[in-house]
Amino acid sequence: MHMQRMHEQRQLQMVAEDYNGHSEQHSSGIQPDTRVFNLVLKAWSKIHWGTKASAIRAMRILDLMQELHHTQSINAPEWQGMVLSKVQPNLQTYKLVLHAWAHAAHTTEGPDRAEEILRHLLSLSKAGNLGAEIAPDAECFHIAMKAHAESVRKRRKGDGYGSAPVEGARKVGVLLDWMELLALRTATSRVRPCTESYRIALSAWVWSHHVDAPKEAEGILFRMIRACDANNGVDSNDGVVVDDTTTAAKAAGRAISGPVRPETRDFNTLIHCCSFARKVGTDASEEDDDSLLQRQVAHRVIFDIAEGALNALLASEYARPDSATFSGMIRACVNLLPNTEDRDDRVIELFRLAYCTVPSSGAPSSPRMGSSTTSERMRAPPGAGCVDANVLRQLRHALPSTEDYIRVREEFEKHRRRHVGEE
Repeated sequence: MHMQRMHEQRQLQMVAEDYNGHSEQHSSGIQPDTRVFNLVLKAWSKIHWGTKASAIRAMRILDLMQELHHTQSINAPEWQGMVLSKVQPNLQTYKLVLHAWAHAAHTTEGPDRAEEILRHLLSLSKAGNLGAEIAPDAECFHIAMKAHAESVRKRRKGDGYGSAPVEGARKVGVLLDWMELLALRTATSRVRPCTESYRIALSAWVWSHHVDAPKEAEGILFRMIRACDANNGVDSNDGVVVDDTTTAAKAAGRAISGPVRPETRDFNTLIHCCSFARKVGTDASEEDDDSLLQRQVAHRVIFDIAEGALNALLASEYARPDSATFSGMIRACVNLLPNTEDRDDRVIELFRLAYCTVPSSGAPSSPRMGSSTTSERMRAPPGAGCVDANVLRQLRHALPSTEDYIRVREEFEKHRRRHVGEE
């Protein structure tokens, strides 16, 4: 904070020196221009765990730049008695102010203020801006989207306050819709959703832990897949009737999105969202038959979403399942399906599919979520396919019968020994 204040004081000192009547040669050499203002803004916007006060400081600097630009645009030779270099807010200026509000911690205003600036920036770009290029790009949207998504994560952890986490997730979804609409309307638009755009929205819904999170996350993932297929010229509707907007988007093809390519972790995000949704939207205090049936139906719908993500991943040409995929699916079976023999059969079927599925070449078994490295203990042994220690742990938890577990493990070991060296 001290360094940022020193930067701002230096800028004000330069202006004051000109104002106090130093020599013309001296004043013309150190006049602050747009680049100097942006450097001061950068100092305020990059404060980790910034505050509302630091964001307001950034806004005041932007206001000063706009005032200077207005004075210069009407051919006024001076501003408050000073002759200054050309000062005009540009796209980088607005991005820095967006960052300042996005990084403002301990306030619920940050994400909303960032979105307000984004909308204002879009309005300015439509109205004309006297020569400066300030049309927002995808990065501007990502800054606001990440601010809302981070607020969802904080509120879910109990670090935040204000509205429910689901509101932030919905705002991220609205911004993603807006990006798609802008890309559709203008073929030369600088705003085109990319992989990161969909991934931010996906994470926001997962972090919300809302009852609608699995369904909303599924919709975002399959929008991501359709955008990828559209870029590659693939028809992914499979005979589904779509509205006029979707038809127009398909006709636009490559113009509606930037580089979009779902990865294995995106499918796994949806699967794990479903696998932890056992208590979402349920009231465990009600144990009557009707309530139990309703919960089972709701859980079955969520499990079908996870299963659909697995099937899409298995059919994908650009991503392949890994150990995290199957550990999440086995967990989903345990948490979402009734404890019956059918569930045990489904778990065994998934486990067999796991060790028969060859992981991506050169890619180790996925680490546990949140871990940056994979320990030797978690790695899949040779010939084990996508089965690592975590998948085995989920299998043991899912099969209450020791006899069933031993039988399945013996089958697995026989398969592994036969296929050592093939991966």
